[in-house]
Amino acid sequence: MADLLKYRAFNRLAASRSYPIAVQTFTLAAFGLLIAGGLAAPHVEQKMAGVLRHTNLAALIVWSLWWPLVIISAVLVGRVWCQVCPMELVNSLVSRIGLKRKVPPFMASGWAAGVFYSLALLGFIRTFWAHRFPERMAAFFLFLFASTIIVGLIFEKRAFCNFLCPVGRLLGLYACCAALEWRVRDAKTCDACRGKDCVAARNAYHLTARSCTSNLYPASIEDNRECLVCTQCRKVCASDNLRLSLRRPMADFFGGLRLGSVEFFLLFLVSGLVVWELAEEWSPARRVLEFLPERTSAWLGVSGEPANAIQTLFLFVLLPALLFLIPGLAGKWLNKTTLLESARAFGLLFLPVLALGHLVKAVFRITSRLPYYPLALKDPVGYSTARLIASGDLKVDAHIANSLFPWMSGLAMLVFAGAMLSVWTIGLKKLAGDAPGRSARVSHLVIVTVYGAALSLITLFGRL
Repeated sequence: MADLLKYRAFNRLAASRSYPIAVQTFTLAAFGLLIAGGLAAPHVEQKMAGVLRHTNLAALIVWSLWWPLVIISAVLVGRVWCQVCPMELVNSLVSRIGLKRKVPPFMASGWAAGVFYSLALLGFIRTFWAHRFPERMAAFFLFLFASTIIVGLIFEKRAFCNFLCPVGRLLGLYACCAALEWRVRDAKTCDACRGKDCVAARNAYHLTARSCTSNLYPASIEDNRECLVCTQCRKVCASDNLRLSLRRPMADFFGGLRLGSVEFFLLFLVSGLVVWELAEEWSPARRVLEFLPERTSAWLGVSGEPANAIQTLFLFVLLPALLFLIPGLAGKWLNKTTLLESARAFGLLFLPVLALGHLVKAVFRITSRLPYYPLALKDPVGYSTARLIASGDLKVDAHIANSLFPWMSGLAMLVFAGAMLSVWTIGLKKLAGDAPGRSARVSHLVIVTVYGAALSLITLFGRL
């Protein structure tokens, strides 16, 4: 596959000592402005928050542009956001003056990141609605920055990014679908290298041109999960032995890719998130998923955050449990394995559907919120505009978004078709070399097909 670093522009950028630090400085300033914009918004009731999140410029950018683009980029080209993330810059700077303690086993295992992600998704975002209240969004980002600083002051290297970041491991899973990979050109050149500057401890705390602070040896990278594509190893490699290559999408799935326990846990949570976000596109599907949590909240007589917590439990814990229990039991019965191992094997096949489904939702979110940008640019705080919209005195001009509607629907169907084609290609390749698990894998393929078809139909009906 084509090596982009063979082209002068890409190679000069990767070798430059000012990249990515210059871009990270910009994103750090941008996040500061977004936090200020979120804090400027007044607290409103939940009903009004659903409008204010579209009219407050900071919230609009974060949830309708930045986060969707992070998802899209991870699925298509890998963990490039981690390359320019301001948290990485802050962590790297602070760790230079910190205590440089070794991370404890719980953090090193990855479970700290899993717990952090579950608290962020189930707590900050879905229970306290940080994605709807701009000031809570700002508080969440301040919490992330504070966590980055504290972890950087205590532990060695880039501990927050490696072991605590709530989204890094998710992006790593999605990056397995990507059409780009960062690898060495010739492993023998690495074996013959005496200095090993890319992993040398003496270079670990340089501001730029440092050894890998993700604790990776470039010659041993097998898939896209861990590498941040930060280009630091290229800057210190005396042999210019790194490459950034185009490849066939989903390439990592055809190797020895397996889901670790933490990755399976993250995939479990994300399955509920993706199913819910796609179900939002079609009112009947949304009502079905909301039926039990709404009835439970009514029976308990709760509303507000407690009701949000109940909905979160149903959608992001009980729903994923059902989604994985069915193929888990089928695989256990057919393959005579444990329920967990069967569910984990299913998760690997389900991952492309979830990643590309998340990509579809990200595209929908970007295009559907286009009408709000002119309003948010005129009124960055967004409160006055939100009140006018809520009262019916201001109509949002959705002409541009509506004109894109059929094109986005067609794109969604193509993406889902590509997801299912990928799943079957991966599954059939595994079947050819995994005879003992043949029956279970066939059942997994059938169930993934049913799930994928259901998600594509929900998306299609929601766009008609």
